[in-house]
Amino acid sequence: MNNLKKVGLTALGTALVTSSAVAGSLDVTGTAGITYVGNSGAGIQNGASKFTQKSTISFTGSADLDNGFTVSYYNNVAGAAMTNANAYFDVDMGDAGTLRYAGRGTVGNGAIGQWDDKTPAANEESWDIKGGGGEQGPINQQTTADSFIYTNSSMMDGVTVVLNYKPAEAGVHKSTTGAGVAFTGIEGLNVGVATEDNETTNGGVIENTVVYATYAIDAFTLGLQSNSSDSQTATSDQDFEAFGVSYAVSEDISVSYGASKVEFELGSNLSDQEADAVGISWTNGSMSVTASRHSIDNVAGAPTDDRDATEVNLTFAF
Repeated sequence: MNNLKKVGLTALGTALVTSSAVAGSLDVTGTAGITYVGNSGAGIQNGASKFTQKSTISFTGSADLDNGFTVSYYNNVAGAAMTNANAYFDVDMGDAGTLRYAGRGTVGNGAIGQWDDKTPAANEESWDIKGGGGEQGPINQQTTADSFIYTNSSMMDGVTVVLNYKPAEAGVHKSTTGAGVAFTGIEGLNVGVATEDNETTNGGVIENTVVYATYAIDAFTLGLQSNSSDSQTATSDQDFEAFGVSYAVSEDISVSYGASKVEFELGSNLSDQEADAVGISWTNGSMSVTASRHSIDNVAGAPTDDRDATEVNLTFAF
């Protein structure tokens, strides 16, 4: 990827610095492309175009502090209208870990959100259909804006710890806390477990748990996932299971297959949502093409809503 080359910045440090001015940098990168989505069944949107513009502009900057810390900043806008955004800044404290304040978007995911489905996929996860949406995802995680995320991979070889905290908002929701541990100390193996008490949704506390394992051997990667959401609201518990396998045909081409199931609590009058998908990706320099074909039954538990969906992405990075 070629950057729109660095724009030099001079930051006169007052907060977060202890003495003189700090020289930093700002990089600008982006993507341009197009997405096609075909979605049969109840989820199709009459009159909606099957093509959408796929565009992003990302700004990243960093500066070193006198105490050895590094502060970095990220802001991304996306979509044809450039209204979707992710924004955060990180304070990298070396062996003491990295603290992130995520102001907006999915960059505020704690371990629960980061590891909600780690099964390998060349394009979209099996359950992630497009064009109508409404599918039930793998976990009922916290809302992500205005969150603190702490990550440390230096305490023990092969071990990464992730902690997340979202402060309470008076009259809106209570605070949410979560924690996760991942282990990558054996070649090819990646296993993790995380828990979270989500109090940012209506209906009280949702206790989330995720467990995953992936293993890469030669050109194959295998993955298993098991999640649960235990809600204080009656008949609202959910369990999610998924598996996936990907194969790297070459350095530029990968294919994958995955399947998943969401089980709803007895008494909810919902049927299990079951999905599977095949995917493919091809990279040629700064251009990439990804595609997936999905079949999903009982979307969000509705026994009359079965769909087939196709997604194709053409993306150019600059």
